[in-house]
Amino acid sequence: MEEGFTRKEKMVGLFLLVMIILIKITLLVIAQGKGWFQSQTTYYVYFKQGYNLRQGSLVKMFNTEIGKVTSIDFKRKEDENQVEVTIRVVTEKAGLIRTDSVAEVIAPTLIGSEYIEISPGSSGYPVVRAAGTIASQAHKTMSENLAELFNEETIKQARLTINNITLLTERLKNHEKAWLATVNHIDEVVVSVIKAQGTLGELVSRRDFYNRMNLSMTEVDKAILNVQKVTGDLVPAAQNLQTASKTIQLETETVKGILADIKGGTQEFPGLMETASETTQEGKTVVEAVKTNPLIRLTLPQEKKSQPLHVEPRHVP
Repeated sequence: MEEGFTRKEKMVGLFLLVMIILIKITLLVIAQGKGWFQSQTTYYVYFKQGYNLRQGSLVKMFNTEIGKVTSIDFKRKEDENQVEVTIRVVTEKAGLIRTDSVAEVIAPTLIGSEYIEISPGSSGYPVVRAAGTIASQAHKTMSENLAELFNEETIKQARLTINNITLLTERLKNHEKAWLATVNHIDEVVVSVIKAQGTLGELVSRRDFYNRMNLSMTEVDKAILNVQKVTGDLVPAAQNLQTASKTIQLETETVKGILADIKGGTQEFPGLMETASETTQEGKTVVEAVKTNPLIRLTLPQEKKSQPLHVEPRHVP
């Protein structure tokens, strides 16, 4: 009778299976990043020397990696020994390599390793076929680069620049003398002030001046506070004065109306007096006429007869 796997064995097997899957996924990601599964095209480049190239050196175009060096060998070509460099370029970028493209070894001056820079070809030239040869350009040495850099024109420009710098230095020296004289004068003024010399020094050294100045500023602050208080009290007073002026104005309008009525009455008063006088005269006339009536006269009370006044004689002594 066959025995089945134990639980522990099943767990170990599952763990190994998961690890194998993770390793495969990691390898796929790395290969994708390295371009292992990308289609590549092989080319050959010939140089007079190796220029410190090695297997794995980069191949660039537009300063961007498009491939790598796969091998380096020595070949005899055109009756001379040359270094054969085999490179592989991503097929997507291979269409830019044409018969007018040129491969050159670039050697960084300070840091970095040598790499092959391929110039892109023109659209009017045919594409270099796979396993074809790319034209090369001799790598320039440091002395050759320096010779190109320090040519006759460059030396003239350098001399002119040096002359300008010399002239500028002389001018700066003259300005430096004037500046030093000014600084020394400022130092003398500062020393005199510190030692209480001169008008400014005496003014700075006198402490009572500062005390009086502080006292004056304190008095000014008090005066400002008093002015603020007075202006604060004047605001409600001004409001009350405005209300009183409005009331006085209303009363004045009333008095003006009364005076106007009195004036109108005084103009009518003489007429009323004449009318009253005429009415009194007419009343007297009516009374006299009534008295002449015999019937009315009989009913009227008789008037007392006036008696003569008797004046006793004065006795003269």
